[in-house]
Amino acid sequence: MFKNQQTLEPSLFGVLIEANSFYCGIHLTEIKLPEQCVFLGILRDSQVVSATDNPTILAEDYILAIATNPMMIPALKVTLKKIHSVDYCLNICLLEARPTTSQFVDSDGTNSFNSTYH
Repeated sequence: MFKNQQTLEPSLFGVLIEANSFYCGIHLTEIKLPEQCVFLGILRDSQVVSATDNPTILAEDYILAIATNPMMIPALKVTLKKIHSVDYCLNICLLEARPTTSQFVDSDGTNSFNSTYH
């Protein structure tokens, strides 16, 4: 019955979640995984949190997933390594606001149009 079937071994995969990760701040079950892939949980501070607990993903967590078919590992990597295109954090904006040739309010409360920063 199983003579012609090749045995495929499942492959475990873990990815470190960085502050600019697309998944930082969301629940584990909100991530859509490729076919033949499932979550095991997350590793946080040397403790494994089961996927059944549906933890919120934080920066410095490791997401642990398994691909039942090793051929799905590249798709799993692409999925879990999604990042925002700029430095990003839910609580901190790292982009510096730079005034250009637009209206400014001087310290005396009057409007000024002649200031420009580069």
